[in-house]
Amino acid sequence: MTIASSTRLTAEDLRDAGSLIGLHTTGAKLLTALYMVLVSAAIFFVSPGDATSVIGTAVSLVVFGAATAGIVVARQDPLPLRAAIPMACAGAVGCGIALATLDVSARAATLNWMHGLGTAVLCFLCVRGRTALAWAGMALMLAAYLVAAIVGPARVGVGPQVTLIDVAPLSMATVFSLTLRPSATLIFDLRRSGARRSAELAAQTAAAAERDAQLAELDKLARPMLDRIAAGDELTPAERETCELLEAHLRDRLRAPGLATPEVADAARAARSRGVEVILLDDDPLRSASEDALVRVREAIVDVLESATSGDVRVRLLPPHRSAMASIVRRDGGDMYRRDFGSDGIEIVRSTIDVDA
Repeated sequence: MTIASSTRLTAEDLRDAGSLIGLHTTGAKLLTALYMVLVSAAIFFVSPGDATSVIGTAVSLVVFGAATAGIVVARQDPLPLRAAIPMACAGAVGCGIALATLDVSARAATLNWMHGLGTAVLCFLCVRGRTALAWAGMALMLAAYLVAAIVGPARVGVGPQVTLIDVAPLSMATVFSLTLRPSATLIFDLRRSGARRSAELAAQTAAAAERDAQLAELDKLARPMLDRIAAGDELTPAERETCELLEAHLRDRLRAPGLATPEVADAARAARSRGVEVILLDDDPLRSASEDALVRVREAIVDVLESATSGDVRVRLLPPHRSAMASIVRRDGGDMYRRDFGSDGIEIVRSTIDVDA
């Protein structure tokens, strides 16, 4: 049985030899089902017999079908023993049931269909990493035919010799498994190594781009004032205030990168120019909050900063796994206002505290 599929596998799916040949794809499952249906129909068509023989054939096909389905469906590689052992025994069990219920009048040419199905299961058992169990299953099939030849009715062509031909495909499956599985492991290791290297390069590229952007921003903001200071001239009060505001802005970019947006920066600069002390902190470096939640919090921060005319405003993105995602504390005279925001960026707590009480 050849299994192929046009289904595209992801790097996460490609982990074993079975995945390398598409054994776990939807196409493989459909092909397996079609294979069993056609084989069953053909066997019933060419092997007429009495009711006992028909029932035995049906039960035997169920055994082979279950083993074949298990080969395709089971994901763990190599197959766990609790699944591999029944699959290895399926050939002998299926053959034994069919041989025990054969119609006495059946033609010799129709007596030996079952060992081919059992061999197909054993070949794919090799591919799934259970080669020793596959050969043990072949020995059990030989034993089933030997018992049928000894204790069953005398028949021409029923005996262990008919299964010797199955040694050839099982040998090829063994060689295929011994060469394919190490190659598959190497391929998947290379894929993982390549993916890891690509991720590292992407991270390095992103870091370099971010560094260049920060340098460009710093150059745009600080160079004019640094050139003014380097000239040696005394700074005017307005220039000194500009230096203070610039220092606070650069500090915000370092201490609160999650709040480093033009809207927040402009609102903070305007509030500081009005004499408001503004402190921005970001204790969520892993960015556990969604971007939508951050947008809502930033909008609330801008509103608070634009309305502040005195006192101080402290904004903090809280560490992960807190009940609140962010907090805004505003002190104005003898009153303190606190607003907490949930993980979705929606305000969950608003309180007023009289600090003079």
